[in-house]
Formats: sequence, C-alpha cells, structure tokens
Amino acid sequence: ICNKIFWDEVGPGVKALEPENKLIIMTGPTTGTGIPAGGRTVIAGIAPQCFPEQYSWSSIGGWFGAELKFAGYDGLILEGKASRSSYIWIEDDNIRILSAKDIWGMYVYDTQLKLQEIHGKDVKSLVIGPAGENLVRGAIIATSNENAAGKGGFGAVFGSKNLKAITVRGTG
Repeated sequence: ICNKIFWDEVGPGVKALEPENKLIIMTGPTTGTGIPAGGRTVIAGIAPQCFPEQYSWSSIGGWFGAELKFAGYDGLILEGKASRSSYIWIEDDNIRILSAKDIWGMYVYDTQLKLQEIHGKDVKSLVIGPAGENLVRGAIIATSNENAAGKGGFGAVFGSKNLKAITVRGTG
C-alpha cells in the first residue's frame, strides 16, 4: 500500500527534506490482532540516508501500529511542513497538531516520558531526538518500547516537517 500511494502521489525530482516528500506510515492487515510478528509498522518515502536520494522504507516494531489501528486508522500520510515545531496528537477520531516547543530538543526517551505525562501512560508515540530535529541524514524514528525505524534516515524527514512526534490513543 505504501508503494502504491507513493508512486501515485509523489512526482519525480522531489528531494527527501522538501515539504513535497510524503512520509507514509502504514500498518499491516494483522496489526493489532495478536498474531506473532504481525504488529510491524512501515514508514516509507524519499530517504535522505540514500545517495542519491530515492524511495525507501523502514519498519518498526512495538505497539504504535496497534494503537493507531485501535484509533481507527490503517495509516497516515504526512506532507508539507508545519510553520513551527509541532507534534500530532490522535485520540480516536480527534486529530490535533500541537506545539512541540516544550519537547523540542529533548532526547527520544525523555520525549516519550513527557508525552506520557501530558496524555497518559497508555499512549504510544513515534518520536525523534535532536538528530532528526537537526536533519542528520541517518536519524531514526523511535517508539516507546525501544524499537526504531533505523533504515532510511526518516527521523530527518520528521525534522524537515517540524514534526517531533506522533502520539496516539485508540479505544476501538
């Protein structure tokens, strides 16, 4: 599904850290079901870690994908760039873009703890640290149970969009 969305919606010549690069985050058909190894989440787009920059993907384990499904979503497509440092807060059908000024500059683990302090211990998050904020081309995206999407440098793509985190709670 990531591949299809990407090839249909991203034109030639788009660079990894440009607002036109779409970062596609998708769950799988068995995510949230309890099937062993069925909870992976794929992150895809033009990768800054590749030279030359090109389409790539990475996957991440943990509970973020299941929580996203419980909120009612199979995936997210991120495009554009926020005017200020931000994070996305998803609680079922309520999606908000909030200021990340109080968490910008924090390391990954501290960011996750702060988001749990703000939104509750039961939330799941994808976050970046200072490497992603500073557009380091090998920056990762991490989740709260110490899983990382390390291939592609998609943490820098989050940073290029002024996106610190995506935090989700689903009740479905």
